[in-house]
Amino acid sequence: MREFLKPVAAVHPQPADPTSARYVRSYLIMRTLVGALAIALPFVLVLVDGLSFDGDPFPRTSLSAYYYSGARELFVGGLSAVGVFLITYKVAEANLDNTLSLLAGIAVLVVAQFPPGRPTRLVGPTPLQDLFGESVVGVIHFTAAATFIMSLAALSYYFGWREGARPPVAGRRSPRFWQRYHWICAGIIVAALAWCAITLLSDWGPSRALLYGEAVAVWAFGASWLWKGLELDMLRGGTA
Repeated sequence: MREFLKPVAAVHPQPADPTSARYVRSYLIMRTLVGALAIALPFVLVLVDGLSFDGDPFPRTSLSAYYYSGARELFVGGLSAVGVFLITYKVAEANLDNTLSLLAGIAVLVVAQFPPGRPTRLVGPTPLQDLFGESVVGVIHFTAAATFIMSLAALSYYFGWREGARPPVAGRRSPRFWQRYHWICAGIIVAALAWCAITLLSDWGPSRALLYGEAVAVWAFGASWLWKGLELDMLRGGTA
């Protein structure tokens, strides 16, 4: 059981075997696509709701509020895609990366299925809200969202921790640069979560404070994973 709480410290070299390299490239492509999806999702939700469905208010007060918009399927589908990837990301390994990734994946699936409180009584409750009560479902939603974001911050931190242990390679950015890059992403995620908590609990800040905080956290997660996946020499088919 302790293995699931142990960080991965070893940095393995890229495989020279062509068959193994193909699997690694597929893995890197998926990781890159998940990062790109995370960066694009806030823009897509806001623009699709505003341009195709005349969203009101525009933009809405949070990313979660798009559950009750014309872009609901994009919201649920995008989060579900991220969740499935995170659950399968390290599922065959017994280490802290797998534990954090599983936790983040399950949490974001809960976020997608358990909506926040209804924006108006004119919107009917969902079956889950009828079953458990709207307040209970809302608490589950925001608890899962916080768990998801904190797990992502921890994953980005460990990305940086391992990147700093890589040997330097001539012609590439230094391991120290990538360590700082991922740690900055992790710090931004934590700061965005703190911003959301403070503005939500104190009723201080702009009316769309929650939207801004959630978007920044998702963008920082996407940036960390996008560049973690863009190991260009492997994606091009190299083995060096």
